[in-house]
Amino acid sequence: METVKPVEAKEQISSTSFPHFKLLTTTERVNNLFNKRFSIKDNECYYLPNPQTMFTCPVWNIEELQTLKHELNDIKSSLNNYNIEQWHLHTTNRNSARNVMSYLRKQVEPEFLTQAWCKFYEIVSSFPLIPIAHIDNNNGYFKSVHLCEAPGAFVTSLNHWLKTNMPKIQWDWTATTLNPHYEGYSTSEMITDDRFIRHTLDHWCFGKDNTGNLKNLETLNELIKASEPRNNVFLVTADGSIDCTGDPGEQENIVAHLHFCEAIAALHFLQTGGSFVLKIFTTFECHSICLLYLLCCCFNEVNVIKPATSKEGNSETYVVCTNFKGRSVVLPHLKELMKYYECGPEKAMFNKDDIPSAFISKIVECSQFFKYHQSLVIMNNVITFKSNIVPMINDIKQIQHMVAEKYIADYNIRKMMSGDIVGNTTLTSSNSVRFRKMMRGSYNERCERHHLAPWDQLKALYDDSNRLEITEYPSDTTLKFTVNDLPGGLQISLAKVFHRVYSSRFCSDDIFIIKTKIDDILTNMEYVIQYPPIKTVNKLKKKILCRSGHKILAFQFTDVYDTHKTINTIYDTIQSLDIGDTLVLVGYPLLTCFNVGLLYLISCTFDSITFQICTNIGSEITLEHYNDTKEILKHLSDVKAISSGVQGTGIAILQIFSAMFLYESDLFFPIVSSNHWIIKSYIHYVFTTLEKHIKEERN
Repeated sequence: METVKPVEAKEQISSTSFPHFKLLTTTERVNNLFNKRFSIKDNECYYLPNPQTMFTCPVWNIEELQTLKHELNDIKSSLNNYNIEQWHLHTTNRNSARNVMSYLRKQVEPEFLTQAWCKFYEIVSSFPLIPIAHIDNNNGYFKSVHLCEAPGAFVTSLNHWLKTNMPKIQWDWTATTLNPHYEGYSTSEMITDDRFIRHTLDHWCFGKDNTGNLKNLETLNELIKASEPRNNVFLVTADGSIDCTGDPGEQENIVAHLHFCEAIAALHFLQTGGSFVLKIFTTFECHSICLLYLLCCCFNEVNVIKPATSKEGNSETYVVCTNFKGRSVVLPHLKELMKYYECGPEKAMFNKDDIPSAFISKIVECSQFFKYHQSLVIMNNVITFKSNIVPMINDIKQIQHMVAEKYIADYNIRKMMSGDIVGNTTLTSSNSVRFRKMMRGSYNERCERHHLAPWDQLKALYDDSNRLEITEYPSDTTLKFTVNDLPGGLQISLAKVFHRVYSSRFCSDDIFIIKTKIDDILTNMEYVIQYPPIKTVNKLKKKILCRSGHKILAFQFTDVYDTHKTINTIYDTIQSLDIGDTLVLVGYPLLTCFNVGLLYLISCTFDSITFQICTNIGSEITLEHYNDTKEILKHLSDVKAISSGVQGTGIAILQIFSAMFLYESDLFFPIVSSNHWIIKSYIHYVFTTLEKHIKEERN
């Protein structure tokens, strides 16, 4: 194999930053990609200190690790002026594992193939995650629990591995994640892709409050119940993270509480001999060191791996813990650990002196190892940015080809002849909006925008909205439907009350994020916008009420979200209708499963439903010829009764029909396109109203 002089040798990379640099062949570079692994514990004896000494010491630091943190952040900060879209394209093109997914898609056809699928398959193929002997002693049956699992690729990856490697094993699974159908969470907090989740809801546990927040103790307790009998749980995975784009240098501290909860949850589930896979990032801080020490005391082997299919330039790694010693090892300490489950520990889990110096040395060595590889990739990408050197391009293409072939060969990935959980055909044919959360501009530009005056921020967001390419109806579009099919019955679910919609299954993330930011700015300015405008609504009311048998209900798109108020208003109005009447809804928001479901329900007692996209008011929904359908009225009465029953308890109705039913209804895409138009119309109205207000103030 020819020796290739890698770009890393350029002058921009100092020998002090990368003392171990040497020329590598392409084969060596490929092999190195698959060997980003570090053993923290291999049967060494570590012991947990006295429980009474836990959480008694202030947070401490290791000087060497803090130095590594600052060095890595300095390297990361060199990217602050890069346009993120251009940088993303560049790093994607240079990603050594870029071809893995395309090879798998053609040769193996995995179910629900994502990067997470590839990463987990690599982990389960590299470590003894599935303790065969223990499972055999359990009649060949085992259960896995998957924390922070959305969109579900770890589950489908594990299924593929089991079906092609251990087909006789009887496997069941339970998962939890922030509920993508709970609109009280923002798109930055959760994975909104529910293509797999909606088809496997029986396996998902979102807790009593239906939020899926693992940091809530009630969610953990519900998950424990859903995972019974616990003596069958031999694998727990935790793939959680938090959006740290606002402060990337403190990613490790930001996610520390979540990682703490994931690890404590795993210790509640696992049976002796079981395995735990935890996604982490850097290991520079006290909380991470203590958590790793806890895991090393509870498991016989603990390794850290950066899968070849993990993005090379980020800090993501996975802690792979195998051969759990059993709950008895940690049982005396769980009481202390649980005290800080919901609030997160402010003090160090362990005193610095209670952790062996040999273990600290291992952590320092591990941090150096992964920091070195990450830094090398970042600087290599910086050097090659906007470079079109043909030999360099050919070199990376050769590596990408070799990595894909090695991935499939080393992990012996074969096509699964049967045994899909849902199936690709079902997943790809399901109705959904394309959810995309791509940032724009450079990090510094985004920071600068954040510090702009409110009006300038609004103007920038307005410009962003005009550049979006989303499906929307042109103004004055009219769409008419007949809706008369109901599922077998209502499927009412309750959840923690929220009074502002932060996400929606019925519009694109891109446009909704802009709307949310604008609403935040208006709140900070203490400026109230009424949309649709009251004057316009009043004119429409007079026009409609002049017609015989017509009634109108006006809503504010900007109103505080209140399901109790909405159902009472709708119910009382329906009760007042005579057969043959027409009901017009103005400004009725269609962003939540509850509001869409309620509209679907009442439309079943009318002959038709018409959507009119109106320039001045957003949308006008006309329900023509009321039929007084007893079954529908009974359903509506039941919804009102349940809503009244939980009012004041902090709980409200989340859905009256399943999200799946609403996705597959004829109204889905019209509602999505209507929402896109309405939000853009709302943004335009906010901008022009404030612009006029500012001009008047200046004059």
